[in-house]
Amino acid sequence: MSFRCTPAIQQPVAKLAYEPWTLSVLPFQVSPRTWYVAGQTWVGCYLIDSGDGLILLDTAIAESVYLLVDSIYRAGFQLKDIKKILISHAHFDHCGAAAAMKALTGAKVYMSREDYEFMKTCPEETMVLDPDSHPQMFEPDCFYSDEEPITLGELTIKTMLTPGHTIGCTSFFWEEENPVNGQRYTIAMHGGVGANTMNDEYYSTSKYLTPALRERFFADAEKLKQIHVDIALPSHPNQIEIIDRAGQYTHESQPYLDDTVWAEFIDERVRQVKVLMK
Repeated sequence: MSFRCTPAIQQPVAKLAYEPWTLSVLPFQVSPRTWYVAGQTWVGCYLIDSGDGLILLDTAIAESVYLLVDSIYRAGFQLKDIKKILISHAHFDHCGAAAAMKALTGAKVYMSREDYEFMKTCPEETMVLDPDSHPQMFEPDCFYSDEEPITLGELTIKTMLTPGHTIGCTSFFWEEENPVNGQRYTIAMHGGVGANTMNDEYYSTSKYLTPALRERFFADAEKLKQIHVDIALPSHPNQIEIIDRAGQYTHESQPYLDDTVWAEFIDERVRQVKVLMK
């Protein structure tokens, strides 16, 4: 799978609120234990089967929660088996449905302490960003620590604080084994790379974010590129095009397996941020 990004969806919140069928997508597998279950093509949500319960990575917005729930069932899973919900960062498009999913599943919600404080201090920069969306505020049960991986069943997920897009943006790394040939893959999802919050115009009005976060983003990008990643997953599926191969996964044929994608993706996001600095 070579790296390819595609244009961002225009007016996605309004489309999900009023014309959700225009963005709907069936669930599809992306690796031996991971499924794309967002139910829509704007924000990625992933369900990981640990062998002893499920981990949900991000929830998208409140208006698409029914698509997420339907997608989880269509993939063959049950809400009651979701034990942990991991939030990548405190923007409504990634955690707007966290409260609903916590209530529906009883799962523990995890996020970074930095973004929790950002969310509580500046809801106008995190949760209340679009009049067509109505996210519910939520309280996390646990905060990430880069020194303490998240474990469940046979799965261990390492978190890495990668600020820039937000102050507490968190990236995720885990390994899975192909049950057919025994090969092990490192899978990763960067917690947020949007240049929309890493430019001088945004910093001029933000109550919380500063240009120092952009410099941290650049520095972390160089470190992240050195991490070997076999399957790179996007928090927005246009940032690494994966929808075009939906439904093609088999253990024998790995359409998302390419260890060059991760570094190319990081380089492209750095390029986009630097363009806005000119």
